Parts: sequence; C-alpha cells; structure tokens
Amino acid sequence: MKQFQSILTACLLTFTATACYEDKGNYDYHDLEVVAIDTVDAGIQSEYAIMRFDTLVLAPKVYFEGKEVTDPALAPLDYQWTIFSATSGSGSSAVVDTIGHERILNAVISRTGGNYFVQLVVTNRNDGIRQFFRIPVAVSEVFDGGWMVFYERADLPGYSDLALIYNPWTKLNVNYNRYYTNLYETTNGEPLQGHPIRCLDIAVSLASGNNYVGLCTDYTLVGVSENGIEKALEFPEFFHEAPTTMKPTWYGEHGSGVMSGQSSEVLLNNNTIYTNTYSFSATEGRTTRFGVPKFADGIGELAPWNAEVPNTLNYGIVVYDQTHQQFRYAAYNSAQLEYFEPQDLSVAAFDINNTGMDFVMADWGKGTSQGVGLRPYDYLIMSRGQSRYLAVTNFSSSVPSDRNIGVGLYPMDDLCPDIANATSISASHVGNFIYYTAGNKVYNFAYDSKLPATEAWTAPSADEEVTCVRIMKYYHGTVYGYGMVPRSDNLVHIATWNEKTQQGHVYEYLINPASGILNTNTSYDYPIPGKVKDMAWKFSLQ
Repeated sequence: MKQFQSILTACLLTFTATACYEDKGNYDYHDLEVVAIDTVDAGIQSEYAIMRFDTLVLAPKVYFEGKEVTDPALAPLDYQWTIFSATSGSGSSAVVDTIGHERILNAVISRTGGNYFVQLVVTNRNDGIRQFFRIPVAVSEVFDGGWMVFYERADLPGYSDLALIYNPWTKLNVNYNRYYTNLYETTNGEPLQGHPIRCLDIAVSLASGNNYVGLCTDYTLVGVSENGIEKALEFPEFFHEAPTTMKPTWYGEHGSGVMSGQSSEVLLNNNTIYTNTYSFSATEGRTTRFGVPKFADGIGELAPWNAEVPNTLNYGIVVYDQTHQQFRYAAYNSAQLEYFEPQDLSVAAFDINNTGMDFVMADWGKGTSQGVGLRPYDYLIMSRGQSRYLAVTNFSSSVPSDRNIGVGLYPMDDLCPDIANATSISASHVGNFIYYTAGNKVYNFAYDSKLPATEAWTAPSADEEVTCVRIMKYYHGTVYGYGMVPRSDNLVHIATWNEKTQQGHVYEYLINPASGILNTNTSYDYPIPGKVKDMAWKFSLQ
C-alpha cells in the first residue's frame, strides 16, 4: 500500500510541474506561397508523338502568388524538366534524363523509340514545396533507311561516330530533309573507340528490326540495332570463339544475298579471315556467328579487302595476299585458302596468281549482268612501284579453274591526274567509269575510252580534302534489282575534310548513271563533325 501511495504522489507532482510550464515556442503561422502550373491556354497538347531527335517545345504558364511569372528573377522558383519511360517491368528503361532547367522546354529528344513521360517540377526555394506537370510523349525511330556516314570525331581524335542522312534522294517516299550526327555516342553514352574502317548494313532479314549495322574500327567491331543504333553486339559476341587479339583491318560482305545460305559476313582480324555464312530470311534475324578462321600454307599479309558480291557458290571467300601479290580463295563452306589455277595470259589481262602489284583500294562495279543477277566485277587500283593500274577481275561468274579471271588492266599514270595521291574509289555498276578522289577533286575515269580522266567535281574550298566518294548502290541482288535502293546508280556522295577548320562535309549530287556527269543544279550539303572514312546505304524495305 505504501508503495502505491509513493507512485501516486510522484505522478501528481509531475502533472503539477507540467501544468505550470510556460510554452515559449515560436509558432508564427502563415499561408503557403501559392505556385500553380497552367497549361490550358498555353497551346500544349494532351500528348505528343514525335520522331527521335525532334525538338520538343513546351511553354506552360507558371503563377506565383496569383501573378504569372515572366521574369524568373522575380520569383523564387527552380525548374527541372525530365524524361523517363512510361512503362515498367522486364525490358523497360529506368533511366531518368534531365532535359531542361527553364520554364520553357526547348530540347532535342534523343531517347530511343518508345513511350515516355516528360515531366516539369517547379520548386519554391522558400519552403521546398513542389508542383508537378506531366505529359505523355511517344517517340518513333526514323532509322529505317537513309545514308550512313562513318567518321573520326574532330573533337575526339581516335574515336569514331555515325551520322545518318535522310532526304528524298536517300530514302524512298519522303519529302523531308533531316540529318543526325554523333548517333553512336548519343545513343550509347560513349563514342566508339578506334579510327573508322567501315560501316555496313547486312540484310539478314526482311523483318524490320531484325538486322544490325556493323561498325568496324581499327580497335573493335560492334553491331548496333538498325532502328535505334543501340549497341547490340560486342566484339566477342560475333564469334563462336572470339580471337584473343582484337585488331580488325577489314569488315565486309561476300555474296549477293540472292541464294539462300550463300552470303557471308566477313572480318579480317589480326591478318586472319573469318566468315559467317547466313541465310536471308523473311522473319528470323541473326542466328549465326563467325566460325573457325581460314587457314592456308604460305599466306602473307592480307590486304584490307575481299571480293564482296559474287553471285555464285564457286567461292566462299576471295582475298588478296599483299606479300606474294596474288589472289587466294576458299571454297564454299571450306576453311582452307586455295590457289587459283594457272592463268592463260594469251586471254587474261594479267596473272591473278602473280600480279606484281600491291593493293591500294577497290570497289565492285559493272560486270557480266545487271538487275537481280548482280554479277559485278571487282575494280582495284594497284601499284607497281610509283605506277598505278586499274585491275579488273571477274569473281562473279568464273570458277577457280578458269584461266582468264583477270579481265582488264588499265595503266593510269598518263591518263589520271594525281592518281598517286588517290584517297578513295567508287565504281559504277551500269557505266564504264570509276570515280577516284585526290586533293580537293573527284575525277571521272572512263577506263574503256582510253581518254584522260576528267574533273567531275571540285570542292568549294581549296582547303577541303576529299576523303570518300560513294555511288548509291547495294550489294543485295534482290533488294537492288527490285528498286528498293533509292536513286540507285543515279546519286553520288562526296565527303570532304578541312584540316584548318576541323570541319567535314558530305555533298550529294544526282549523276548520269552511264557517264558519271554530275547535275550541279541541285544538291545537298551536310556539315559533319569529323573526317569521313566510309559511307553506305542503310537497308530498308520502304
């Protein structure tokens, strides 16, 4: 009982002390500062559908304490615009990108195709209270065709990147003119290491999204998605068993794509040839990889080249041995490089087993047929000492035992100005001419005419060096022959580089496909932030 009385007394004393306590806290209550976002009369849609790399402009009205904010210095407000995926779960992206810090959004939307929310957060710096505005934005890809430009970055020497050009000449059934640069870094968050060698879109499937674009540098080979330029394949993923040394020098195609299982993806890495034989499918994508490397007795240094478009099963690959100055081949589905049969120099223009020449550069062009057959010859600029020759070979309709595969040899020194300084070549598929570039000029050499090469084009500035020339064409016989390639044989792309200004350009002109004469009345001109090494058409079934 005494214990209970003690506890009760203590509680009463505590209550008395608490009741006498004077609350001296500062409770200066005030109304919250009102911030409001108004989109009703701001010309803002309920949702947006845009193309990737379009500029999105949103200008909502913001009110602070009932007054519209027109001068950001007169209101204690911070703005943040973000974009993030509207979907969740497997395969979705959790990345949130900040795209603006002003009341008015004016931003290029570089996210890949998908459904997104664009959100504005307005924060009152005085009390930290935030207001939100969110709007759905559907982003569509535009990378289903067009012209690819592969270049070394001017701002990052030793790194490569990709540009895409879309206009009525490079993409069927369009009436707009767009171009996009630094696509690889913008999409993947980093530039591509290495100096550019080649970009190539191999048509493995008719289904959109199943193909990929190969980007080869002297450091690596990657595959990017055809619709989004997202990195899909790292170097080891191209192989069943990747080589220990990663040192690419050439990336190409062998075969015209017409015969099922006849075409191969080709990689020359560390002086070793790899091929990946694939079937052109209506539905399936890439299901095969590079297999075992080709082997050979007495092989020397291989030139950065292969015969790309033979429409025959007589060859699985054709390469050029620089050391021994001879062509070698592997039979279809064979891993061994073989020698060709001895050539009959009474009918052959030169001996492909002993050319006596070094490889300089090459392209495929006019051959034994047109259209779907697509059996072109290979046109190679070769050197013998200081002299230059145009060597023409037939690996399209010949067999390894044929004794006249070298079908033409044209001395170039007396007919081709500045040929010793040539930097690029493009051969016509329908006319008897090639373009070659030197200095700030593109030359047209009609090799059958025995006449001097003519100046086809001169750069606008003497400081512009022509680095690459390409005629619009595509290796795939079906795609090419049925008119899916826009302006095929009728369009030339010329890339230049100005060392002083560190600026590149791509110029486009329509040409006479038989003569190669340029129509200079109309053209396109695109600034490129780097030195262009290669250009190619991006496959599309438009």
